[in-house]
Amino acid sequence: MAPRVGETIQPDDLAKRAHSQISEILTNSPKRLFLMGVLASDDAGSNQYANWTRKTCQEIGVHFHLMKLSPKNVATYIRAINANNSVHGIIVYYPIFGDRRDDEIRQLVAPSKDVEGLNHQTLHRISDAAEVSRPPKPGRNVIPCTPRAVAWILEWMDVHDRTRPAGERLQNQEICIINRSEVVGLPLAHLLAGEGARVYSVDISGVQLFQRLYYPWQSEALHGKDLPNWSVQDAVQRSRVVISAVPDPAFRVNTKWLQRGAICVNVSSEKNFEANVVEVASKFVPRVGSVTIGALLYNLILCSSRN
Repeated sequence: MAPRVGETIQPDDLAKRAHSQISEILTNSPKRLFLMGVLASDDAGSNQYANWTRKTCQEIGVHFHLMKLSPKNVATYIRAINANNSVHGIIVYYPIFGDRRDDEIRQLVAPSKDVEGLNHQTLHRISDAAEVSRPPKPGRNVIPCTPRAVAWILEWMDVHDRTRPAGERLQNQEICIINRSEVVGLPLAHLLAGEGARVYSVDISGVQLFQRLYYPWQSEALHGKDLPNWSVQDAVQRSRVVISAVPDPAFRVNTKWLQRGAICVNVSSEKNFEANVVEVASKFVPRVGSVTIGALLYNLILCSSRN
């Protein structure tokens, strides 16, 4: 008998939904939005991302300008863009230096123009996932682009129970996120736990459990708890949804670890899942880039309401 084959879902089909909704919003907007890009490296991924951004902006009517700079001039230029009232949002293509100086650059971007959601002030305002799918309106929080894109993808694949109220739509779901960076894995864990999921967050230091807890002295809290002696295999085996964002070409999620019918999302630019993943998984998303650009432009609309 031939092995069962699950469905590989290309993100471009999902991205069209987001781009269509954003284009409709922009058509009814009294102003044309201006997104400024800053590129200061020869990194292939950064250049590809910049080209995707330019193409999408042209298609939906956003003015996009890309500045190519030397790394030493980036900080000065960002300060100038922060003060330019005609610019509604700023995207910086990383890596620039490839070390802590990149985080210093992230903190230079004004929160009101931080379409990537990477400034610490922006990250600290992340609320629960109930805001993810709502139309962009003044006062709503910017959520980092990749976590927002992944949350959209899960919702579009009906992982969420839409009959439940916001904040409970992932109740009883167990989700593994292999990455706990402050710009991808950690905010994504907060978003999904905020909708009621038990989230197993994996990084090189071990596994943590994120879930929403209720206490008598406060209405709710997102709590991260160490799970001693747990491995990535343990976390994957417990989870219906497995999301991996490991920037290592040697890393793979072993298909044998997956639950039959699991949903798998590859967020990394590397292939984090084995070639036979769809023999066990029911749905597999091999990349999320085009949806991430939709999330970027969604955030641009939010930023424009603050400028």
